Amino acid sequence: ESSTTDAVGSGIWKSTDGGATWTQIFTIPVTYSSTGVRNGNFYINDIKVRNNNGVSEVYAGVSGAYVGISFNDGWQGLSQAGLYKSTDGGATFTKNNSLLALNTTTGLTSTTGYSIQQIEIGADNAVWVSTRSSRFTNIDSGGRTFKSTDGNTFSQVYNVGSSGSRVNFTLSKTDANKIYAFMQGVGTAEPIRIAKSADGGSTWQATNDATPVLTLPTATDTSIPANDFTRGQSFYDLIIEADPQDDNTLYIGGIDLFKSTNGGTSWTQISKWSNNNNMAALQVSQVHADQHEIVFNPFNNYSTGQMMFGNDGGIYYAANKANIGAVGGLAARNTRYNVTQFYSAMLNPIKTPSNEELLAGAQDNGSWWLYGVPQANNFLTSQSATGGDGMYTEYDDQDNYEIASYVYNSHYILLNTGTYYLITSANRNAGHFVNEIALDRNNDVFFSYRSGLTLFRTSGLSATSTSFTNNTVTVGTAQSGEQISWMKVSPHTTASTTLFVGTNLGRIFKITNANTASYASALLASSPVTGTVSDIEFGANENEIIVTFSNYNLASRFYTTDGGTTWLNKEGNLPDMPVRTVLRNPDNPNEVLLGTEMGVWGTTNFLATTPEWASVTGNIGNVRITNLDYRPSTKTVLVSTYGRGAWTTQNTETALSTTETKTKKNLNIIYPNPSKGISHLRFDTAKYSTVDISIVDGSGRLVYSKKNVKSDEEFGQKMVPGNYILKAESKGEIVYSGNFLVLGRTGGDDD
Repeated sequence: ESSTTDAVGSGIWKSTDGGATWTQIFTIPVTYSSTGVRNGNFYINDIKVRNNNGVSEVYAGVSGAYVGISFNDGWQGLSQAGLYKSTDGGATFTKNNSLLALNTTTGLTSTTGYSIQQIEIGADNAVWVSTRSSRFTNIDSGGRTFKSTDGNTFSQVYNVGSSGSRVNFTLSKTDANKIYAFMQGVGTAEPIRIAKSADGGSTWQATNDATPVLTLPTATDTSIPANDFTRGQSFYDLIIEADPQDDNTLYIGGIDLFKSTNGGTSWTQISKWSNNNNMAALQVSQVHADQHEIVFNPFNNYSTGQMMFGNDGGIYYAANKANIGAVGGLAARNTRYNVTQFYSAMLNPIKTPSNEELLAGAQDNGSWWLYGVPQANNFLTSQSATGGDGMYTEYDDQDNYEIASYVYNSHYILLNTGTYYLITSANRNAGHFVNEIALDRNNDVFFSYRSGLTLFRTSGLSATSTSFTNNTVTVGTAQSGEQISWMKVSPHTTASTTLFVGTNLGRIFKITNANTASYASALLASSPVTGTVSDIEFGANENEIIVTFSNYNLASRFYTTDGGTTWLNKEGNLPDMPVRTVLRNPDNPNEVLLGTEMGVWGTTNFLATTPEWASVTGNIGNVRITNLDYRPSTKTVLVSTYGRGAWTTQNTETALSTTETKTKKNLNIIYPNPSKGISHLRFDTAKYSTVDISIVDGSGRLVYSKKNVKSDEEFGQKMVPGNYILKAESKGEIVYSGNFLVLGRTGGDDD
């Protein structure tokens, strides 16, 4: 249904062969406005297809977003918001002009459409649409529900009020006039609202009526207020569904799940996220908090009674909806479902691949040890370290202790005795939600972001420590809006702490003796660009540094050999996308890996004036990479992702000789190149039977893919002239990756 965050927009794709190949059918070229908005990088919140007298009408809901310093993505696709429609199988899409939002500055209808939250097709084939607020503060978008009988002209049937935002709704499968809507309210006095119409939206009952018929669920959890069972998170966990066999039976989710059998007049709690806060006596299934999805098995007209629920803990399954309210009525179904969103992960420095260990922080799922002998499918045994949100992690150099993080400045030391202690005792609400940290493994000193250009410094860490000393470190005088965005301890100074700190304005500071009260901070002589520093990597000494930036429309990696006096741009042919982390092979300075918004990219000629970058993400996929870590003793590379779990590999391949490199390169060639979009790839058939082809454009967006391509087989499609990167993989191994130049469009044959 409705996905709202955490995925870079890349338009709409269509497959006519069950997913073997995909073609992009809806996109908007990437451009940058004078106000810093990145057009063409938007979110598809919902897609629905309506059968209109034999014509398939595709409706797509587009929205944009702003993601702040934690991910440094900035303004994304807000101008493209609106409802789009295709009546020719996706060949063309048209933006609906009856769903344009008001510009509150001018008082006129804008060209920006409403930010679409959800689309549904009614039992009578009417099209219903709900909205969410725009991050353009002068675009009045949220809190609305619209209806159309022809799919073209929409009428507003409900508006929660001027400060409304997200609206989710459910339609009756048997009564075309009945709708239930669950929405963010109009402020602290009314954080959420449920509304119902039984006459197609002409009149409504709502929980804010003077004498309400409908009621809000009341949570057993004493930490949740009676008027808001989402606990202030209706922008995030907000879902409602009507039973397709009985539209008086409703399921609704906020923090926990609730059920009504009388159309919302009263509710019963059917899940609990923990046994805390008065919930121990509640005899229902324990289900992870933050509900996002509710679906019914449609087989045989929904007669199986099976349901599935999606939340921050993954997927929960009900074999029989009649038993959902009982203990055991809901059960997790997440085994080997590798979609965990890790903010970061670090390798245990003294372990080996045959008996591995890493510590990873997961979004709303705590920090986890993944350890032991790899199983047949390479998965490791998992054990919870801390609960809540898991953020950045660290290991001591001898594994005497580990560091795990919760939100803001809640950081914990984990001891091998099985106990853990909070190491930041004051100002725990300071810093960022995903808060930057650094650990000096030699001197056992921990740093975390506080505010502006100040840090917390915590000393006294050891295998047995239970109390700690907290001080502050002032890095410099902050410029307007300046905040620390990354920090890294130099491995080259071991008797004391030398800390490098980067900011969201691109400035980099070097703090010597950072572990003492007599520290000294100096701004590096120059900054490569004005952007958000996302990682700092050292070379052979403290003067040799690689710095990455996590902004769009900006060169994202720079290199210095003189401590920041001069910087070399190492952008090369990398697409325009955020780079979040960098790793350099300590045995070969030409080999560098980048963790990007679109997987792992690498080069083998980093020291060249213009490095050649290629996707090496393999079976990890084109997903946001949050950290790259390296254990030199075993040459192990760790990759943490935001959506595909954590991965390891060993850097055990020896460099090829010049002759071997040329031979290998000649075995795998793309021809013709340049082309008009249709090409062939020749590869070593003695080693690979088929490959999977993917092509990304200069902005990093996938524009073409095809699976099971044979050597010399034709592939491709019409493409806008330009420079692309083509990648071929076989069972996770990169067979070919290189530039693919398109000089003109073709309708089929290449000529």
